[in-house]
Parts: sequence; C-alpha cells; structure tokens
Amino acid sequence: MQITASPLQSQSLAASRLAGARPGAGRLPFDIAQARADSAEDKRRVEENAALHAGAIASFASQGLSMTQGSYTTLYKQELAKSIDADGDGIIGVDELANGLGGEEGMARMERVKQLHAMLDIDGDGRLGLEEFGDSVRDPFRDADFRHQLEGRGAMDPAAMGALHRRHAAQYDAAAVLGAMARSIDTAA
Repeated sequence: MQITASPLQSQSLAASRLAGARPGAGRLPFDIAQARADSAEDKRRVEENAALHAGAIASFASQGLSMTQGSYTTLYKQELAKSIDADGDGIIGVDELANGLGGEEGMARMERVKQLHAMLDIDGDGRLGLEEFGDSVRDPFRDADFRHQLEGRGAMDPAAMGALHRRHAAQYDAAAVLGAMARSIDTAA
C-alpha cells in the first residue's frame, strides 16, 4: 500500500520548498507532510499573536520583564526532541534516533533509521536539529477528542479527559512517536 500527499499537502510541500526546505529522502509520508503543514500553521499563529501583542510586550520589556510567545504544541515538540537528543548538543544523530526508537538491532533496522533521519532532515545538511525534528512530529493537541473536550462549555469531564489521555498516551512517548514515523517510511516507499 502506498500513501502519498494529497494535492493540499503537495501545495504545502511546494510552499516549504520555496522557503528553502526540502522533503527528506524520497516522498514524504502523509503524516509527516501533515505534521510539517501543521507546524507551519502553529508558527504562523504564534507570530501573529506576538505581533498583535507587541505593544504590551514592549511595555513589559521597558519595565525589565521579558516575555516570550509560544504554544503547548511547541513546548511538547521541544521536550520530545530533547528526550531523544541524549548528548544535549541540539542535534539528533542517527544513533540517538536509533536509541530513541528502541527495538531489535540489525542492519535492516539501522537502514530504516538512516532513511528516517534523512527524511526528517528538512534542509538536507545531514544534521537533524531539534526544531527540524519537531516540525515533522504530529501535534497531539489536534486530536478531535482533545479539541472537543477543550471547546466544550462548562466543566471538563475528568473521566473523559483521563480516558482520552490513556488512549493517546503513546503520542507523548518518544519511542512510540519514532516508531510511528519509522512505520510511515514503509507507506511512502
């Protein structure tokens, strides 16, 4: 079975190429292409919000207070990337990616890890930076059930939130995220 990007994702990929990025080795699997499009949208919203509140931020800065803009998604992706970057140098090497993925060692596994590393290396420089990695990670907060709970009126149902968290716990685990990314290589090949 082969899954490729739809015309909408293809437009997104074309836009990323214009911005100096390139897809990794071969075609991008749908989920990675969608994650990159979602990351670009999240960054756009953060920039828009920062511009909207620039006056307030400048006012705080004049009083010696510094503020930064961000999102839960960005924080999640940063923490996930840091958990894989074992030596803390800001670059995820092939060995770090393999260790994060776990599983049986072997040449076939390392070949898949190298292929995944190349696919995630957006700028093609051979170095997988933390932000570059995060841009290809699915946003767990875009889950329909999660959004439904957040957008609901009144008090959140703790039982429903607990069930939602248990059902999607794998999305927050580095090995599970890397495993899903590695499996996506098979669908794009």
